[in-house]
Amino acid sequence: MDVFLATLRIVYVIIFFIAVFISLKFEMGEEHKDERGQSISNKSYGIVFPLIPLGFLLIELYDHFISHLDYGTYKTVIWFLITGLMILHASIITVLKRKY
Repeated sequence: MDVFLATLRIVYVIIFFIAVFISLKFEMGEEHKDERGQSISNKSYGIVFPLIPLGFLLIELYDHFISHLDYGTYKTVIWFLITGLMILHASIITVLKRKY
């Protein structure tokens, strides 16, 4: 079971780095500079970044009212929140690039 969890962690980190590459390639490329690219960027940021405070709120509510999270678990949950939103951001950019 430990090997399986280690493999899942490695796959998640690889997916995260692919998402970072997709986002940076789009943001620094020529495609981002035109009107279509700005529209794609605005829509993807408009979906993803309001989820950051919502995620922090849910984590804090869980920590205070359901079960106390120790420091290591809290760091892991925050890490999954930030990296998950980055993966979602890159996914939305990819979908919108194909849609428009």
